[in-house]
Amino acid sequence: MADDLIRDITENKFVLLLLKESEYLGKLKDMLKSVEKTNTKICYVCLSKPYKDVVAEIEESGMSTDGIFFIDVLSSHYGPPEPSNNCIFLSSPSDLEEIRKSIMVAVEEKNCSAVIFDTISTLLIYQQTHSIVKFTNSLVSEKKQQNMKKLFIVLKDESAPTGDVSMLTKDLEMFADKKIDLSPG
Repeated sequence: MADDLIRDITENKFVLLLLKESEYLGKLKDMLKSVEKTNTKICYVCLSKPYKDVVAEIEESGMSTDGIFFIDVLSSHYGPPEPSNNCIFLSSPSDLEEIRKSIMVAVEEKNCSAVIFDTISTLLIYQQTHSIVKFTNSLVSEKKQQNMKKLFIVLKDESAPTGDVSMLTKDLEMFADKKIDLSPG
């Protein structure tokens, strides 16, 4: 899988990755290792877990977070987060414009050339499918982000209704260069 992901990331600008929740952590580590091998500066958008939890998982797997800049949409909900040089803490996961602007900071100021949305399907808790698709379209069509690699992770069996996840997946496929379905069954 690692070699295939490296090839898919290298050859495609927008990869849609479908996972089952039970396979998520193992596949995420494989994917990060694959991206790490490309020597690409990563913007990691933490949509499903706070920054500290994501960093702990990455470091427990033996990888470094040196090449990763984080955008955390959850920690501020629990109180003021401790400032970090490699993370922007946003006020809410429902403010898609704030997320988009933070990604622009990651691209322009932190020299990120890849963005990982972990997990884009989590946004269904806060937004309608249409809003997420509109947000995705703005990221894909924005001139400064056209050369940036985009990896959108969709969990197929999370807390969002199955129909909403299916609709989001179908809509995101319109923008994706490559869809990889690693969910069993």
